[in-house]
Amino acid sequence: MQTSIINKISKLTLILTFIGTLGGSALNVFAASTDITENTTETGAFYDDSDTDSRAALNVTTGGVTYTGTNITINTTNGGPDTSPIGDGAYIINGAGLSLTNSTITTSGSRGHAVWLDTSGGTLNNVNMTTTGYGGYGVSATNASLLLTGGSIHTSASNAYGISLNFTSSGTVSNVNIQTEGRVAYGVRVGNSSTLTMADSSVTTSGSETYGFYINNAASGTLNNVNIEATGNSGGAVYAYSGTLVMTGGSISTNGTSGRGIYLRDASNITLNNVDVQVEGDLIHGISVNSHSALTLNNSNLRVTGNSGVYGLYVSGTSTVTVELNGNTLSNTNGNIISSTSDSTVTVTGSNGSIIAGNVGTSGIARIDITLTGAGTELHGNFSQGDVTNGVINLSIGAGVLLEGRGILDNLTLASGAIIGYADGVLTVTDSITIGDGITIDFSSLTETDNYLVLDWAGASITGGSISDGQFTIAGAGVEGTFSVQGTQLYFNATAVPEPSTWFLLGAGLGVLALIRCRRHRC
Repeated sequence: MQTSIINKISKLTLILTFIGTLGGSALNVFAASTDITENTTETGAFYDDSDTDSRAALNVTTGGVTYTGTNITINTTNGGPDTSPIGDGAYIINGAGLSLTNSTITTSGSRGHAVWLDTSGGTLNNVNMTTTGYGGYGVSATNASLLLTGGSIHTSASNAYGISLNFTSSGTVSNVNIQTEGRVAYGVRVGNSSTLTMADSSVTTSGSETYGFYINNAASGTLNNVNIEATGNSGGAVYAYSGTLVMTGGSISTNGTSGRGIYLRDASNITLNNVDVQVEGDLIHGISVNSHSALTLNNSNLRVTGNSGVYGLYVSGTSTVTVELNGNTLSNTNGNIISSTSDSTVTVTGSNGSIIAGNVGTSGIARIDITLTGAGTELHGNFSQGDVTNGVINLSIGAGVLLEGRGILDNLTLASGAIIGYADGVLTVTDSITIGDGITIDFSSLTETDNYLVLDWAGASITGGSISDGQFTIAGAGVEGTFSVQGTQLYFNATAVPEPSTWFLLGAGLGVLALIRCRRHRC
């Protein structure tokens, strides 16, 4: 009886305190007996402002009430779809609020949430959250707002989420370390028209079908200096389904079979500024752009490494890709670095020592335009078109740029001072060709004398007059020889360069002959 009276007094005090704060700038409402703010360790329900059974250790369900705590430690072990209470760390709904600083939340039950925000707001400063149960969440926000600064989130079971924002939620995250372990786990998920701004943080996922950053259903994200890493098969670092993402600085990396570094589909839009992308494994796509999506790469690197079934930048389904390289690298160690299929378009500009290494190919009604300028800029790779009639590859090479490749191009421009590295094959141009003066062709790779076909422009129109052998000069210490234009083809007739020892012997022999001649004539 006495305990019941005390509880009623506590609740009355809470109500009176809440009423007294109406009209104020903040709502931090607690009865003295229930406000926990310092050095506290609790298991199970230790704060409940409602008359219902608690589903969490920290249960705030009254609109306008904000729980504020410092140095709070929350441990819950309950959880599961058929258990009560469910076992969340903090459950904040109905317009209530949460403010925690320098605190720790741990849940171990199935489907437990360290923090659940529903139509509410949460501010977490230097809070470390850990979930170990199946389907656990670090922070889940539905129609809610989240401000997360410092601290960490760690999940270690399947179907778990580090951060999940849904149904017009908004989040601001900075200086947070997020780590997920387990099959079909998500580091960060932003969905259903929600928005996220994230800075100076890291997201690491490991396990099959895991995803570092997943955005869908008209959601949007802005990432600054965020490092995203996904390790495991059939997953990826960044996935976008009808989502928009702008990422500046930071890195994206994956390591595993059948994965993707970045995947866009269903009219998604991603822009990368100064981002380093590295993808390793077999049957992988470095970046895959599908279904009316758009990708923009500014001053960013894409490096793909694998043994089989490896694609660098793969574009399909009426999608568009714009790449601007400024001393950057696009490389694939074993396959296509740029592939455009269906009726998609890829536009690449590179300068200031940019490197493109890997094959370039189209199929269907697809288009690839590459323009390279500046000394030290290079393109190494072969060109192929699965549909020569409809596919288009256009290439423009500026002064000081090295082009080393073979295959079929539609339009080729070689500015005065451009460099062609012979790649043991013919470079064929089908539509139009423009060639300046002083084109250097590097035959350093040649070791045998022969008559080599270098360039073929049969059927192509020539801009600026005719093409003559005088427009080309040779480079390379292995051979010497002469150029000749035969119809619409450029040949190089290579002759061996004598070895230094040969020159020495020849010189010695001439010297002996000269001495004999001199003696005969008494010189």
